[in-house]
Amino acid sequence: MQLDEIKEGIKHIFTDRLNMDLSQIDASDDDGLFEDGWGIDSIDVIDIVLGVEQTFGVKLGQDEEVQKHFSTLNTLAAYIQSLMDAKAA
Repeated sequence: MQLDEIKEGIKHIFTDRLNMDLSQIDASDDDGLFEDGWGIDSIDVIDIVLGVEQTFGVKLGQDEEVQKHFSTLNTLAAYIQSLMDAKAA
């Protein structure tokens, strides 16, 4: 799966699980997922993790190593792509 397809899948998770209206979000794929960027919070992360696991068929850990991948949409998409590639290998 291409990175752009993964990012679109993540945005779909944002709209479905977090009820976000993406037309009201003024954030790029390089902006932070929290606060000033996409505006998600720690509770939203739970829904995102569940959505990612169901949508992409990968398992996200819950340690500090995984947390660094939740900095931007691009870093999260790249992490998901690496998990999918590892699973396929």
